[in-house]
Amino acid sequence: MRHRSNLDILRAIAVCTVLVDHMVPTLHKYAGLNNATVLNFTVQIGHAGVLAFFVHTSLVLMYSLERMHQSMEHVAWRFYVRRFFRIYPLAIFCILLVIVLHIPSNTWRDPTVITPGVVAANLLLIQNIVVKKDVLGPLWSLPYEVQMYLVLPALFLLAWRKRGPLYLGGLIALFCILGTALAIKTGHLNMAAYVPCFLAGVLCYSLRKRIPPRISSLLWPPFVLAAVCIYCLANERSEATYWSGWIFSLALGLAINAFHDSKLPRLNFAAEKVALYSYGMYLLHVPVLYFLFVRMHVQNLVLGPLAFFAMTVAASMITYHYLESPFIELGRRLSTPGISQLPPDPSVVSAAP
Repeated sequence: MRHRSNLDILRAIAVCTVLVDHMVPTLHKYAGLNNATVLNFTVQIGHAGVLAFFVHTSLVLMYSLERMHQSMEHVAWRFYVRRFFRIYPLAIFCILLVIVLHIPSNTWRDPTVITPGVVAANLLLIQNIVVKKDVLGPLWSLPYEVQMYLVLPALFLLAWRKRGPLYLGGLIALFCILGTALAIKTGHLNMAAYVPCFLAGVLCYSLRKRIPPRISSLLWPPFVLAAVCIYCLANERSEATYWSGWIFSLALGLAINAFHDSKLPRLNFAAEKVALYSYGMYLLHVPVLYFLFVRMHVQNLVLGPLAFFAMTVAASMITYHYLESPFIELGRRLSTPGISQLPPDPSVVSAAP
């Protein structure tokens, strides 16, 4: 697969929604932001971004698995090795950072009670199964992504089949039914709330040769932003409904192939850079919020957000080049023995959000 700028744009928009989602309540608590319209509209904007991440990640990793199947054997374990070194090093670094510096999981909520069991569950990224508490707020999504990794190699083989789209459509319908039944019976979906979202990305991959691009690339960013806005309006002032997330993810998954790839150099360059550093931005923005608005008591509603975005980008660039990138390369070398130098892998940005 050649590099697709539209996927960078999707990922860039997704990470920015998460930053806005957490910045707004922080400004409300510490900087005097009292705009009810903004507060209500952005209450679920970050959740929409995470769902977009889920669709994006499963799609991009399908292409990564395709390249691996073409060039090597024992693909599944090689895939797991690469995913481990892509996800865990930065997550562990951020967990240790917030523990050592006593940074709360979210700047606008009461601190999470940190016990050895909570720390262990977060380090292993199994907190959704064991303790359901996050040392750092954005960590909540990583266990779902890691657990979905376990079945992505099998889903890839299914997506490659001639009737792959039909099988995947059936799986999505099945898990929607099971998820709805679980919600009615227990009210707690856990992983079941997000399986259809990941499957939407796999379905997009399976349909890559069946849905030709017919829509102008200029409409892709507005489409994504409109989808996020509709999701926010549908879930305004309430907890996000599981079924609205499924609809949102399926709409994205079915639309991606229908758009021509972006040809705007400046937009593509900016989106590519944001996508490259997006994992660090996702995990490090809460410590930056804490430093700026809690410790430094910044209250300017213009300079504060600008400093927040600038510092988040700077921190993510540092961690990418000195932590993420070396471990990504280590994972690739360990999963490809006997090769001294590997070409760049465009899927390196497809870590969890």
